Amino acid sequence: MTKLIIVRHCQAQGNLERFFQGRIDSDITSKGRAQIGAVTELLAAEPIDVFYTSSLKRARQTADGINVYHNMPVITDDRLAEINAGKWEGRYLTDIEKEFPEQYSNWCNAPALFHAPDGESMSEVYNRMKAAVDDIIKDNDGKTVCIVSHGCAIKCLMCYLHGWTVDNIAEVPLGTNTSVNVVKADGKSRPEIIIENYTDHL
Repeated sequence: MTKLIIVRHCQAQGNLERFFQGRIDSDITSKGRAQIGAVTELLAAEPIDVFYTSSLKRARQTADGINVYHNMPVITDDRLAEINAGKWEGRYLTDIEKEFPEQYSNWCNAPALFHAPDGESMSEVYNRMKAAVDDIIKDNDGKTVCIVSHGCAIKCLMCYLHGWTVDNIAEVPLGTNTSVNVVKADGKSRPEIIIENYTDHL
């Protein structure tokens, strides 16, 4: 059995300014640094054995902050990165809604159908997150693993861990920055979701 502690990264500039970050390596904000401090204290007593993180610095800095109390290996896996949003990246959401009305509607109302212009589809994100967590569970039997990733990516991951296909992605709530999910999984039976989108530390 593997215990997964899944954390969304702290607030970064895109979250603050309401532009679509995707793969843009945005700097974290002062609020983001405070969020790292809060989630670090929350997880200080957890017996974390290893960290897996996206290479984007908003995720890596969140993982490094939590790791202050653990001093465990931090493994970068690009499959944990945020959706590649193609032409949307760096664009303000208000402009995206005007220029790409069909896909913006899908993003908000039918995310299973979403496909970023010149970027990834939701199903592609779901499939790579599924592959990543399957490998993490297989490689870390009996361990507690902290995964630090991104909003859309974690929605896809939690959808899979619920035992659902990407068609059910709209049923998964989007967690806020440094929200925490806790899941137990053995790679054979359906994972047990213990906590979903915990935010009491904020």
